[in-house]
Amino acid sequence: MASVTREFDAIPVPDNVRLIASDLDGTLLLPDGSVGARTRQALDELRDSDIDLVIVTGRPPRWIAPIVDMTGHRGIGIGANGGVVLDLANGEVLEVFALAAQVAAEAIDRLRHALPGVVFAVERARPGARLASTAGAAYDRLDSLPADPTEFALGDGYRPRWPVPADTHIAPIEELVAQGDVVKILVRPGDDVTFDNDVFLTVGDEALSGLVEVTHSDPTDRLLEISALGVSKATTLARVAAIDGHGPSHVISAGDAPNDLPMLFWAETSYAVANAHPAVLSAATHHVPANSQEGVAQLIESVLHRNASGRNSSGT
Repeated sequence: MASVTREFDAIPVPDNVRLIASDLDGTLLLPDGSVGARTRQALDELRDSDIDLVIVTGRPPRWIAPIVDMTGHRGIGIGANGGVVLDLANGEVLEVFALAAQVAAEAIDRLRHALPGVVFAVERARPGARLASTAGAAYDRLDSLPADPTEFALGDGYRPRWPVPADTHIAPIEELVAQGDVVKILVRPGDDVTFDNDVFLTVGDEALSGLVEVTHSDPTDRLLEISALGVSKATTLARVAAIDGHGPSHVISAGDAPNDLPMLFWAETSYAVANAHPAVLSAATHHVPANSQEGVAQLIESVLHRNASGRNSSGT
């Protein structure tokens, strides 16, 4: 294997980093959804240090199990844009911040008026649930693997991006949200809608202002992601970090998409990968190379180098 040149000074990092919070898709992972060799090595070195890692993703629990195998991370994971907290050591859902059924129903009604023809799906999670094993499945097969059929359910007319199990539950969206445990509502436009995802987000956000949180995580996919009001990657990251006494000055965050903005604003120092959405590039404190170049791995290397240099200079 060819050696990798590490330019530790190329990425500025603060002195007091105690926790690294990173998004997955478009950020830590390669474009095909896999973990690069340099990234895996950096994560292994990070695990042997005294700096914590929290994975903070928009993925629902049913899409997180492969990450445990690929990254070797056995700490805390935050999924569904802050809607769930996961113990990746044993695959358990620790906390859930779900949408109230009445609020979800009102959100659906408002969107139907603002965006006629929209269709819906729901992601569910329950405390104590376990992540389903996916045996290292390829990125584009995750939705087609057997899992609890109640975790992902489709409203009438919703066509998912990836294949889904044959027994995936389909029902009127009103019935699905009334059943509870919904951590994220997914919204797609009707067939005759032609505007892009940023405009879709703007219209949806205006219609739902003050009721729920609205974001999107992939500018190439016209999809709105709705969470309970006050629930974001930032709020749940702050909650998790505080358990170990870490505040914004102790945390650095990395992301690429609009759903990462809350945690990028919350952390005192933040990083956007070069392939990030323009709003993320504008918001972040610093930029790192694209996910195709394993930019977050380079960031981790720089943090570890700075941490080791600090210890050496203090004589510890």
